[in-house]
Amino acid sequence: MLDFTRRSAQRFNLQWKDLPDRRGDHWKIEVEMFGRVPMLLVVHEQTLFTLVRRKSEFKTPEKLADEIRLCCSWYKNKGETTFGRNSDRRLTGNTTEMKRMIRILDYSPERINGMEMAINQYPFSYLRDRETKRFHNPFDAVECYVKGETPWLG
Repeated sequence: MLDFTRRSAQRFNLQWKDLPDRRGDHWKIEVEMFGRVPMLLVVHEQTLFTLVRRKSEFKTPEKLADEIRLCCSWYKNKGETTFGRNSDRRLTGNTTEMKRMIRILDYSPERINGMEMAINQYPFSYLRDRETKRFHNPFDAVECYVKGETPWLG
């Protein structure tokens, strides 16, 4: 369910190199410092839907998984919490774009809702429909995901 970057695995005291490398219907966990506050970017790998949370709110990865289940009732994988690592360069490029966007818009850690709205309304190249050439934003992608339509993954 949760795939960690090397840095986020360290923040949760996980051995990144021991985690299985995988892709799929998981959530990528990225840590970024905004000001002096470590923030988590929690990115659904198939839709790029993103939650932004303070790292201090989550002492364990299981608590973070509980937050995802609470906030994202549309997420299909309700099973046990599993851990992995994600090294998909396309996904990494888009999370880097998200971090830049937050910095450019100069969001402070207190403006979590603003960060989430800006990210989830932005059209990403990762979500490009190969047939229509249209770029989706994460909100649109979640609607498609719920219907079982994810042409950008094909």
